[in-house]
Amino acid sequence: SSRPLPLMDRRPPPCYECCCRPEQKPDLKRDPNWTPPHSLPPTTLSLPAAEYLVVSRDALVSLLDKCKQCVEGANHLSFHMEGLAVQCSTRCNKCGFTDTWSGSPLLKTANEGNKERLAKINVDVVTGAIITAVGGTKLRQIFLMSGISPISSTTFHRLKKHYVRPAVDELFWRTQGALIDSIRERIAKGEKIHLCGDGSFDSRGYSAAYCRYFILNAETGEVLHYIIMHKTDTGSSSTMEVAALEQGLNELALVISGIDGIASLVTDRHLAATKMMHDKFPGIKQMYDPWHFFRNITLALVKICKAKYMTPARIWVKPIINRCYDAVLSAQGNGELASEKFRAILCCISGQHHFDQDPSFKLLKECPHDPPKNPRIYLPKGGEPYKRLESQVFTIKSSEDIKSVSANLDTSPCENINALAWGFAPKDLYFIRSGHELRTRLTVLHWNHLKATAMDGSRPVVGKAASHTWRNEIKQGTYKVNSPEPMRKTQ
Repeated sequence: SSRPLPLMDRRPPPCYECCCRPEQKPDLKRDPNWTPPHSLPPTTLSLPAAEYLVVSRDALVSLLDKCKQCVEGANHLSFHMEGLAVQCSTRCNKCGFTDTWSGSPLLKTANEGNKERLAKINVDVVTGAIITAVGGTKLRQIFLMSGISPISSTTFHRLKKHYVRPAVDELFWRTQGALIDSIRERIAKGEKIHLCGDGSFDSRGYSAAYCRYFILNAETGEVLHYIIMHKTDTGSSSTMEVAALEQGLNELALVISGIDGIASLVTDRHLAATKMMHDKFPGIKQMYDPWHFFRNITLALVKICKAKYMTPARIWVKPIINRCYDAVLSAQGNGELASEKFRAILCCISGQHHFDQDPSFKLLKECPHDPPKNPRIYLPKGGEPYKRLESQVFTIKSSEDIKSVSANLDTSPCENINALAWGFAPKDLYFIRSGHELRTRLTVLHWNHLKATAMDGSRPVVGKAASHTWRNEIKQGTYKVNSPEPMRKTQ
């Protein structure tokens, strides 16, 4: 038949060239945009959740030295470092294709021009070092010992000044404002607040330059106010704590609409502070911090019981401390009853358990416990151990001071926050006033966050690690700060 065969004479279909015939290497070289047929979309598996990853120098060079346009081209690489931010300019030696690779996005600033460099990774690392109390010096040492390019001291302090500090200040004043507003509402309803305060110095010994004084809400433990006092403000280091307390109460009274809203203040047994409170704040009832009082009792017992002749008294050390706590707790604010229970301890260890014939005991007539079964443990009144306890522990001053010891025997929040503040501003390092201000505000944010999460139920177990959302708020706040100061530009 003269009819052509349909398959033999027909031109091969287009799919023959792309699907049926194997692709040759010359074809691949001529077509740099060639892709395998029926290719699946790219996938990314097991991508780390961290925003930044540490990559070695050789691994980074091996990724950037190949041209993205042509197959055989190799790139000329030109690196530029700005703190931790890496930028690499590439140019192919075959096709001339140029590209720029950056290891961190850039943040916008208030300065005009497109040459400004504010790498996000630098701001994040500086912020993280400050809000976690690592500091610039330790951060640079860690980077140097790890083989990581460090952030220079100039860049660190510049970013801290223009971006981190404004973000910390904004969050601090916002959270403290909300706390003070809640105190004002309570006072407006006729309630009164109870405060506690304590100071600490920036160095050991008697040569301190700064005193930091915290005033807390004794009921919730939240920080209401703080004062940073320099020795030039008072003339000597020894008078800074009392001056800081006076200034702090005056400033707090201004923001809560008067001193009348303060019912009581718990402090340590500082004689100058007691006199100042009596003279200038007579309407505030001053009470002593139980932690300081019982610590002094314990230290006195440990000291005098080191002598060999005090061996019979050593078995009484723990009962004496427990009875001191019980004297304040069971009295529930009755100072006279607490004092009588304190003095009764010395009588008890000598074998006297009834005080009907003693006119100095008006509220307590006998010990509330059964007498010990072994009378040999008693200390005779004429003996040296008894006299030593009477002169060093159960003194007239202690009997009077226990009348003013606060019955709220929770762990002293003032001591805890001072310990936290030392973590942000160690006593072994010197800081100027602005440094103390920044670190103290970070301490307050940290501390008040712990108290707030414990009260609202989000951290029901005290001691459990907190979420510290305040840190993320500061981090996000640094992105919103547009510094009007000119930053360093590229050359």
